[in-house]
Amino acid sequence: MAGAGKSLIAMLAARLELAAPLRIVDVGANPLGKPIYRPLLAKGLAHVWGFEPNPDAFARLAPSDHATWLPLAVGAGGPATLHLYPASEMSSLYPLSAAALGVLGHFRRHLGQDDKISIETHRVDDVADIPGIDLLKVDAQGAECAVIDGAAGKLSQAVMVIAEMRFHRLYEGEPMLHDLDCRLREQGFVLHRFLHQKARMLGHSQKARVNAKAMSSQLIDGDAVYIRSLEDRSAWSDAQLRALALLAATIESHDLALLALDTLVARGAARKSLPAAYVDHLPAELRA
Repeated sequence: MAGAGKSLIAMLAARLELAAPLRIVDVGANPLGKPIYRPLLAKGLAHVWGFEPNPDAFARLAPSDHATWLPLAVGAGGPATLHLYPASEMSSLYPLSAAALGVLGHFRRHLGQDDKISIETHRVDDVADIPGIDLLKVDAQGAECAVIDGAAGKLSQAVMVIAEMRFHRLYEGEPMLHDLDCRLREQGFVLHRFLHQKARMLGHSQKARVNAKAMSSQLIDGDAVYIRSLEDRSAWSDAQLRALALLAATIESHDLALLALDTLVARGAARKSLPAAYVDHLPAELRA
């Protein structure tokens, strides 16, 4: 998914007059692609605390004045076993499930390839370096619920969570979509949208004769955006609304950004011209 335009982010940041950079925590910061928050880091509008326990993946994280990388496993706290697979993105506190993968035409090559190491997991709330959270991004290969449970204190003022949600089980004993949705709703968040979904072809006798990519119908997982409930915006601080507007623009949820801006305008915390200026910076295809 393409990020928001640079000019839009710059305009919004300048007119919102942020008191401090946004606080982003990224659990599972394996640098396999461009993180959704990259435009904010590039302009110094955010600081990220990124956790990555896989040694190879951690070594690939680029140094930045706006990032603090930590080679720690995040979870419920206490000892655990980390299963390291040849593909670093498959590393998990859970072992892959042979039964679940047996119906898929993918992932089975990783079975039996894990290198098990004993580690200590850490709760986000116990990491003193993190002052608070505006956005939590979590891709922990099954440990998402444990991460959320261990971050309840610092998530109390967060406005957004981007979490990988599992639709089809890959690992033994991992929580699924329903479990993670319940955890987030218990902490005051509601589902806003999916950024993308990943699907794979189910295994069958004719797989050599078909286009597997075109015939991938089984949903595996997807990144879901949760936001703090907007039903009572009077409970939101101006700083939270500013953070929401900027984060919503970054993920291209422009209607959400405009709602946050309208609320700031109604409070006298932003100029009346700001929502219109926002629309002026949108791509032509999004304007009437």
